[in-house]
Amino acid sequence: MKKCKFMLWPVYQVIFVIMKANFSFRQVLVLALLLCFMRPAMGQRWKLRRYEVGGGIGVTQVFGDIGGTINEDHNWLGLRDIKIDETRLAFPLNVRYRLDPVYALKVNGILAFANGSDANSRNDRNRYYKTILGELSVQGEYYFIGEERKYKSAAMFNRRGMLNNYMSFGAYGFAGVGAVYSRANVYLDPEQTSEVDDVRKNNIAAVVPFGLGLKYIIDDRWLLNAELGYRIAFSDYIEGYKQTRDSKHNDVYYFLQISVGYRLETTRRGLPIFLDKEYRAVKGRGRSSGNRNKPRSKREALE
Repeated sequence: MKKCKFMLWPVYQVIFVIMKANFSFRQVLVLALLLCFMRPAMGQRWKLRRYEVGGGIGVTQVFGDIGGTINEDHNWLGLRDIKIDETRLAFPLNVRYRLDPVYALKVNGILAFANGSDANSRNDRNRYYKTILGELSVQGEYYFIGEERKYKSAAMFNRRGMLNNYMSFGAYGFAGVGAVYSRANVYLDPEQTSEVDDVRKNNIAAVVPFGLGLKYIIDDRWLLNAELGYRIAFSDYIEGYKQTRDSKHNDVYYFLQISVGYRLETTRRGLPIFLDKEYRAVKGRGRSSGNRNKPRSKREALE
């Protein structure tokens, strides 16, 4: 770990130390080679915590055949269809696996609630709905701003001589495939119900999620995550209603969510500690034989 600490010094600090110590050219060359060889080792630290579990809370809104803006011609690409009073709560859960520092895979599940009505819209039909959504998807993530921890040169070490981890941001885009189940209750005014109205209470459809996410890294284990995701559904019954004559597009919906994530320690076999039987067996033998065979630290055992 001493090598890693030295490697994390800023370049100007290294130069200052070299000048202060009056290193010879040969010593400087050896130092440069050591830094080059230690650099790949530093790039592998993310493997110590490849798995991440998270959960949180958010809001959702469905854009379907009920509701809509008053002026369809000036809808600002659908943005004017957003109604704060029609957003409802959503509860996401996810498991993320880091393929490398840039790419990750995520299994994402969401339970959400939604409702909408024709009130104050271009559709004056006195119709409204309430629906429950259950979505499960697999998403790929690309980090255009990495999650690397940042270090301040003025406070490199704490009282114990260990490196201090400082919070930083990561940002990513994501896209994937999944399925959504919706269970809706639709109210239709009997006086305005027509033969083109089609209601389906239960519906299952494929869905394509995509969007952007932002991470706030607290430490090696904990992080905060904010995500705005848009869903294109291959169904026109997400809200349980379809007007056959006038409906031109399938339903879409979005999630805005904030969650807390926790990173699980990973063994060198690429498994979380609680799933790696070999690691737990070695750890158990170390305990039974005393401190003589026990690793000096948990990180040594993982590496």
